[in-house]
Amino acid sequence: MALSFVTSSTHKIHVVVTCDPAIKCTDEERQAYLETGDDRLKRIGEPTTFTLKALGPIEREEAEVKAGALKRSELGRLLWGEAPDDTLDRARWHHELSETDREAMAQYQAYINRVYREMVKAALVAIDGQDAHIDQLDLIRPESTRITTVSELVLHIQRISLLGDEGKAR
Repeated sequence: MALSFVTSSTHKIHVVVTCDPAIKCTDEERQAYLETGDDRLKRIGEPTTFTLKALGPIEREEAEVKAGALKRSELGRLLWGEAPDDTLDRARWHHELSETDREAMAQYQAYINRVYREMVKAALVAIDGQDAHIDQLDLIRPESTRITTVSELVLHIQRISLLGDEGKAR
């Protein structure tokens, strides 16, 4: 069969984030964990555990609409896709953009941030076994840890929501 079907949007997983001080891992281990969910991360303490549920197609679409999909900057979306991968090249490329193009990129980045928040809001079930709400993530400090936490949770949500059960580790 060539098409891939979501087998269950009720699937739940328990994950940790690699920026948790109780987790130690290399960049390669981090990447593997985020891609596969195969948790071989070294624990040096008791990390915070997040319980996430898979999102069905309608829930993913609702998250995008709530985030402003119908009002997002299409120019920003196109520029986003053209940006170089290398950090320094991307910075130089961004510096050379017109003010209008930079504004479009900023609007699109803000949209992506809202999509991430809506996805986590829809998928977050529990933190350390206790019922959880997206607002709890706003209390994570420092800010860089909060941003990384949300980004990693989104990667896990996408992985379990878009793959069949064979791709849903843990």
